[in-house]
Amino acid sequence: MTDLAGYVDLHPDRQPARRLRELAGPDGPGVVRGDGWAVAALTRRSPLPGDDAPLPVRDGATTRGLVLGRLFGVGGQLGRRRTAPVPLDWLDADGSLARRTWGRYVAAAVRPDGTLLLARDPIGLLPCFHARHGSGLVFATRMELLTDLLHARPDVDFDRLGSFLTQGPCPTTRTAFRGVAQLPPGTILTRRGARQVERPLWSAARVAATADGRLPSDEELRHTLRACTRAWIADAPRATLDLSGGLDSSAVCWAARPDGEPAPGFTPRFVRFSTGPSVDEQPLAALVADRLGTGLDVIEADGLLPLTPPHGPLPRADAPQLQFTEARLNEFLAAQAGQETEALSGGGGDQVFLMKNAPGYLADHARGRNLLPALVQAWRESRHGLDSMPSMLAGARRELRRRRQPHEPALTGADFDFPQPAWLHLAAKTPVELPPDAAALPAARANQILGIAYWGDAVDRQHRNPYRPSIYPLLSQPLVEIALRAPVHRLLDHTGDRLPLRRAMRGRLPAEAADAPIKGSYAGMYQRALRHNVTVARELIVDGRCVAQGLVDPDRALADLRATARGFVRGPNWPLYSLLAVELWCRAWQPPDAATTADTGWAPLAVAEGEETR
Repeated sequence: MTDLAGYVDLHPDRQPARRLRELAGPDGPGVVRGDGWAVAALTRRSPLPGDDAPLPVRDGATTRGLVLGRLFGVGGQLGRRRTAPVPLDWLDADGSLARRTWGRYVAAAVRPDGTLLLARDPIGLLPCFHARHGSGLVFATRMELLTDLLHARPDVDFDRLGSFLTQGPCPTTRTAFRGVAQLPPGTILTRRGARQVERPLWSAARVAATADGRLPSDEELRHTLRACTRAWIADAPRATLDLSGGLDSSAVCWAARPDGEPAPGFTPRFVRFSTGPSVDEQPLAALVADRLGTGLDVIEADGLLPLTPPHGPLPRADAPQLQFTEARLNEFLAAQAGQETEALSGGGGDQVFLMKNAPGYLADHARGRNLLPALVQAWRESRHGLDSMPSMLAGARRELRRRRQPHEPALTGADFDFPQPAWLHLAAKTPVELPPDAAALPAARANQILGIAYWGDAVDRQHRNPYRPSIYPLLSQPLVEIALRAPVHRLLDHTGDRLPLRRAMRGRLPAEAADAPIKGSYAGMYQRALRHNVTVARELIVDGRCVAQGLVDPDRALADLRATARGFVRGPNWPLYSLLAVELWCRAWQPPDAATTADTGWAPLAVAEGEETR
């Protein structure tokens, strides 16, 4: 695992500068230094094939910074990885870096005039955190590394954690620590002296606003999906995929095979719980694997339920995630797969190509003043019994009326089902921050962009493999841009959702996967975990930080725990599960603070020999 870290506008004797020298060495090969600034690439293990790697940022012959990650799209070849230095002017105002390449990256460089340029990839697949230190700024791609450089752990922001309990990891510049901010996806931060500005490097809303309404051909979509998927795993000796048999993971499974042939070292896996899931998806996953000739590893996970204590320490994740409760399962999967294995997921497809729950999408079928298509869609939808025709038409009418009000936002909190449990004492939720310019778009399009931002946010992407971040091929920038340019009424209608992806996969996947209308839910598995680990759950709540802070009423939370474990709560109780994830995350960060009392294990990583720096 490799990280990027650095500082600007700090004297070499200040703590972050001293600590970075200790981690990277006085003349470390992976360090670029100047007057009052430094950027370094640091790793905790020997590099593995295909790893994220640093590239120098050059101004002529002078190295001015580093880009960490993976850049693809060289010479017009979508899946070709860049290994050459990145010109400094690619980080400038015209957004060349995001136009010329795609991938997962954070870039940090300093112009000759002392201006810091800090950029994050458009989808947000690699995180970037920053905090002020005196008159300077310190940044890193891992929260634990940032706190190490600061030689202090900032106070936990319980207001932010309270919002997480109901909203999940919604896009926001706030983090779980006070005084630490997160650079938004597709954003470049410029800082010179006391002036600090953030501006878009890439904008999903602008891509959508300039769409020509053309729907890609099935062949074009298949080519892009395969090129992106193969680019991510081309250099890895081994790769695996969490295959459910649903459309998204099955499409990634198809794309992972080079030219339709079995891929050496690639075997999907199915994590099986004997009871808990609402639908047994193993037969469908096996059907897909058999059709594609990949084989299927079945992981019997009854002893790996959520809340089962791991054998090793809990990882210090950047932020709490629901998957944090699955620490024992993740530990097992990582050990079984090995450090060198790339872990793929079909996650994000629902958001990129849109699900039926997109608000106001019937209004997009009206297409101007022609209401007949919307009436037809509403009638056809009502026949499925999901909602009444009058209710759907009322929603379409509200959306059409809103579009005539230029100052009314596309989405508000009322557009999302954010439950407010009785045990949560939250003065004010963190506002849902729409990406730039998204509020001016139709609600369904804004919901698509917000969903991409939700999934693209890279906090704790190491939950399936602590050695390498998980890979989400459907969130690759070229695929995202295809979906953003497609008309909403061509993405979903009464026949189904994710329509372009379904059409492209017909004939390549079993019909049961390509046309599956709905997936199962693992809420029952979490419910079973509560029954099996009720003592652990009770202790986390009663002795937890949220109760101590007055954020949670323990008696009401315990009553909710008992009701949920016994099956007396209708639907998934995500706020309760999120509360347990928050408490586990808080325990992982409890003192004694290893980030300030012990060596974290980071070591310098070479970029290139003989580079001139100044």
